[in-house]
Amino acid sequence: MKKIHFLIFILIIFSCSNKEQRQESLIQKGYQSLDKGQTKQALNYFESATDLNNENPSAWNGIGVAHYQDGHPYEAIQAFGKALQNKPEYTRAYYNRSNAFYQTGEYYRALDDLEPVLEVYQDSAFAHLAKGLALVGLKNYEDAEKSFHTALKLDNQNAEIQTNLAAVYYYKKEYDKALPFLNDALELNPKEANAWNLLALIQSEQENYEQALESVNKALEIQANQPYFLNNRGYIYTFIGELDKAYADLRKSIVRDEKNPFVYRNLGILALKNEEYNEAIRQLNNALERKKDLPSAHYYLGEALRLNDQLSDACNAYVKSSELGDEKGIQALQKYCNE
Repeated sequence: MKKIHFLIFILIIFSCSNKEQRQESLIQKGYQSLDKGQTKQALNYFESATDLNNENPSAWNGIGVAHYQDGHPYEAIQAFGKALQNKPEYTRAYYNRSNAFYQTGEYYRALDDLEPVLEVYQDSAFAHLAKGLALVGLKNYEDAEKSFHTALKLDNQNAEIQTNLAAVYYYKKEYDKALPFLNDALELNPKEANAWNLLALIQSEQENYEQALESVNKALEIQANQPYFLNNRGYIYTFIGELDKAYADLRKSIVRDEKNPFVYRNLGILALKNEEYNEAIRQLNNALERKKDLPSAHYYLGEALRLNDQLSDACNAYVKSSELGDEKGIQALQKYCNE
């Protein structure tokens, strides 16, 4: 549910030399290019500015934003660090580096960078939203919920905050609490694709697959070919028996994002439905290679192994699923492995 909000505004310094004026002009052109999505051009402007003065924090901040928007968060982190070396109180660079740390999965470091931001901008809904997202990454859902509620008090007309608060309740399996926030989000912004997708996930968990299909299709109308949405629709198609459509969506998803463990899990479930047990085992192991603590993948691996006459291995998979709190895994362990 992550959307990045970079702080890229700059303080205009009225220069007393031609060199400073040229640098300031390059920096302004760089940020104007970022606004237009012209990241390569922006990077050229910012790098030219650092050639004139390698210690300008605004130029390094711009380089960081350009790298991030080009999909290079590690390079962005280095650039934001350069900005902070030259101006340790530069809260914009802290905020932006926090977003980059979030992208690389370094959630503790993301939280550390938000501390100086929140000291200055206590009333920033975006800063509290970013804190909540990092806490979700750490699976600290209680504190994430508090952060999102704080953000919502500061901006109660923000559909993104509503959606992320609903996501916390989804992760906690408190679906009745999630739904009102999703309804509010979609009332505020009917084109909030993540809200439609999350609604589809909740409807799937409640086994309302036809409704889930309608919801995820609305998400895909807004963001066509988004890999997570395609993956979720493939999962839904599997459970309503449209297996060819399920396979097509899952393959499209994996082409666009081959690192997502859930798409391999879903390919495993699909193979299981097709009674292709060896293929199911292969795909579910692929999922667990990418995310070893995925309880549902352990459960379905147990199912595939059991149906493939490998009961001992199946019970080991059910045990792992149970230890991770999967209710189906607990039931399967009691049913098949307690003799």
